[in-house]
Amino acid sequence: MTARAPQSSRLDACISPTARDSLAPGSRDRLIAAESLRIRWHQLFDRIPLLSARLPDTTDLYEAFLEWAVAAGAADRRLDWRMHLHFLEFLESAEGGGTALRPQDHIELLAASAARWFASPEHRQRGLALTTAALAPKVVVALKGNAPLERGRVKLAQLPGLEPAPGIHWALSGPADFAALTWTAL
Repeated sequence: MTARAPQSSRLDACISPTARDSLAPGSRDRLIAAESLRIRWHQLFDRIPLLSARLPDTTDLYEAFLEWAVAAGAADRRLDWRMHLHFLEFLESAEGGGTALRPQDHIELLAASAARWFASPEHRQRGLALTTAALAPKVVVALKGNAPLERGRVKLAQLPGLEPAPGIHWALSGPADFAALTWTAL
């Protein structure tokens, strides 16, 4: 029977390919870590099929992305509903190979992030707006339904007067609408 890795090593291995590879080959901990990473891969790439089809090797890119995110720390690059926003940031960085992205790729990644935001229990706001310098004055808008069983919607909208700013920006609506937005840089 193989000795179990310490708890922190097992948890790190679920988000870091390097930490996964440090676990004993064939061990239960390594198998669990590999499965956790596989599930996260699907959470990332299943929502962006058009971009995924154009990317070279998604496994290598995914592993480099995770190591990049882990290196910055959990507080700086949270992989919750913002995972696709960080992936966009990574793709445009030197570590991500400076992948040439089209405006449609930005829209697909922002829409994927907005779709994950709907499931986030930490936000009670009714809407989310997302934009990048490549899209402004266009924004991806996510609106929750008014009633508990009413479906939310993700749409591309135009915000007159929104000036392109470097990076990725998001804003949460007030309880009623998008009358006043306070933009936050990623």
